[in-house]
Amino acid sequence: MSLLIRLARKPQDFLRVAEILNAVEPEWPVTAGMLEHWDKNHDPKYHRAEFVAELDAQIVGLGSIGEDRWAYEPGKFVFDIQVHPEFQGRGVGRAIYDHLIEHVQLMNPTLLQVGTRENRPRARAFLERRGFVETWRRYESWLETRDFDCSLYTDLAERVKRAGLEIKSWGELSADPDAPRKLWELDWLLLQDVPMGLKFVKRDLEQWIKEEIQDPHFVPQACFIALDPNREDPLTGSYVGYSQLTRNPAGFWGINMTGVLREYRGKGVAKALKLEGIRYVKEHGGEQIRTTNDPPNSAMLAMNLDLGFRRQPSLLRYQKALDGRKIEPFDAEKYMRGR
Repeated sequence: MSLLIRLARKPQDFLRVAEILNAVEPEWPVTAGMLEHWDKNHDPKYHRAEFVAELDAQIVGLGSIGEDRWAYEPGKFVFDIQVHPEFQGRGVGRAIYDHLIEHVQLMNPTLLQVGTRENRPRARAFLERRGFVETWRRYESWLETRDFDCSLYTDLAERVKRAGLEIKSWGELSADPDAPRKLWELDWLLLQDVPMGLKFVKRDLEQWIKEEIQDPHFVPQACFIALDPNREDPLTGSYVGYSQLTRNPAGFWGINMTGVLREYRGKGVAKALKLEGIRYVKEHGGEQIRTTNDPPNSAMLAMNLDLGFRRQPSLLRYQKALDGRKIEPFDAEKYMRGR
């Protein structure tokens, strides 16, 4: 076996990279175009390196490592390793892991983080043998919109209206030159309340626009904003909540964010926003909607169950400390209570 690990060539390697990612995780397919877009819009202030593993001149595995753009802290590195199923169990993943660790050694790493799924026992065992600890779970849920009856929630729109609020799509609001800034500020306020067990960092407005509004899968008419016409906040204007859907080329939709400012919660706004998204998808093909939520977010979890979302295998976060700190494992008993 002649195994070579080298830097990825971009965009030449993206087609094979997409093939491997889709073979490992067919539920969330990607395309070479998606990979190229994400690569071009990576925030350069955060280190990142991507490698491929070649076996007899054929790419059979992938590895990447870099600083966490969502929750940056000095010395923390997030990595990912994927090996084509036909080549697993041959030491490819081990070789990629060793190469990634060697790559960051001169950068004084203090914490390593990686994600995997509940239903990938081989990956979990690989990490646990190397001292990684499961520290978090995110619940993934899917909704089949073809079976969804919007008429069961006709009173919700009236409830929101009685609260003095209205809902409009990004397509209706984007003519306002200040709209991107207001949605960026709202997104940041809402993100800080997402209980993911991480301390987020704020993206620059330009970077946020590249990653969100200019994403080729962003659909302006499927991003819904809740407005309070009587409110004019210096940061968010009249924007008080939003829910954003993006369409995967495979045909399903993903919810990137649903949230409402604290003072507007308990009025049915978040549910009304989600219903607007469900209605939009039903009217444009009736495809599946997917979302993820965290165990402490009991209100959103309960809402999703009420709407008919069905739980899928969870997303897992694993960490390993390199500086002697104690890593607290995910509380499995609390997790079972949350189910």
